[in-house]
Amino acid sequence: MSASPQVSVIVPTWERAAVVGDAVRSVLAQEGPSLEVIVVDDGSTDDTLARLEALADPRVRVLCEPHRGVGAARNAGVAVARGDYVAFHDSDDVALPGRLARSIATLEAHPEAGLVIMNGRFLPPEDAPAAGEQPW
Repeated sequence: MSASPQVSVIVPTWERAAVVGDAVRSVLAQEGPSLEVIVVDDGSTDDTLARLEALADPRVRVLCEPHRGVGAARNAGVAVARGDYVAFHDSDDVALPGRLARSIATLEAHPEAGLVIMNGRFLPPEDAPAAGEQPW
């Protein structure tokens, strides 16, 4: 990737081999802005790294750091980010369509704003009872 991406998406991860691929693929599927995904492996001992390497996408960079926690992992990602904007994405989340494009459009329409926070949608665990059976 020679030109700077519009947005750098920082994905800190630790021991999330089972879900990190889905998280990263959902970011890579975003339409609109050019992007890079910086996954910071915070000292995982499972096969997180192998799953990330299997993605084989030039927009993905993986940093392997010693386990120091999510804050240090995010900071390590920001330190190498090349984008005009930075977005954080958790390694157990799936990005909804428009997640990056809407944020960037809002920031560009309101240059006085320093950040945009997006809400998400919480999904029940796969083994949760049907919607009509929820205890709440």
